[in-house]
Amino acid sequence: MPTSYIQGMAARRTRLAAYVVAVTDGAILLSRIARGYPGAGSWTLPGGGIEWGEHPEAALRREVYEETGIHLDEVAFIGIDSQVYTGTDTHPPVHAVRMLYRADVRGDPTVVEVDGSVDAAMWVPLGGMADIPTVQLVRAALRLADITIVD
Repeated sequence: MPTSYIQGMAARRTRLAAYVVAVTDGAILLSRIARGYPGAGSWTLPGGGIEWGEHPEAALRREVYEETGIHLDEVAFIGIDSQVYTGTDTHPPVHAVRMLYRADVRGDPTVVEVDGSVDAAMWVPLGGMADIPTVQLVRAALRLADITIVD
């Protein structure tokens, strides 16, 4: 193989992650991406990267707690979202493979993880989602969960 091909492959990576769609009383639980991370200032679903050897559902529970302070009880797998990002000067191209779950949860969210990838969490009325910036994952997950929003 040509060296340029090998170098190009080395710059790419796949990121496995797990996220939750939690809708209660007409509002969805979202987390805001912190400064210094791709998509900073946008809102996303609570969740994140699966560590080596970690079961996706265990990663989901850990990440949701770190980002919202909320413990998940029963969860149901709803599907997979796959997105390729071209990368930037500071972040390499990535293939994001995201396992999506649905859960019924309650509680006031608060970020537990210090200096993590999110800096806020809140319940957002489904009808008010047009008022805040969200990442592609939110709309894709709502479609998979068969949740319709009216903007």
